[in-house]
Amino acid sequence: MRGGALLILCMVASSGGAIAQTNTDPAMMPAPGPPTQTLVDKGREQFHRTCAQCHGRNMVNSGTTSYDLRKFPTDQPDRFFNSVTNGKNSMPSFSGALDPGAIQWLWAYVSTRGGKEM
Repeated sequence: MRGGALLILCMVASSGGAIAQTNTDPAMMPAPGPPTQTLVDKGREQFHRTCAQCHGRNMVNSGTTSYDLRKFPTDQPDRFFNSVTNGKNSMPSFSGALDPGAIQWLWAYVSTRGGKEM
């Protein structure tokens, strides 16, 4: 990952507004069914490689400079996938940097609050 992109990494949905683009590629949509512990574990590893610098280790941050992912709505996976894939506000697009599987792992991690809500 390149330096600048790593610094502003995963500022998923940093403010409430509507998303201008909608990703309709089925490969980029969340996997059906509840996340498994394996997906959450892979998501944790991916998160700490690519998102923790901005969003904090284990998603713990103040939410003042980047979005507090512990508050991300768990009923909005399409919003998450769109934000990670296409970027939003200060967050760059990760469509070329993360494959769909890695984004699904991240969603499993974020949507379960790091596995605490499984």
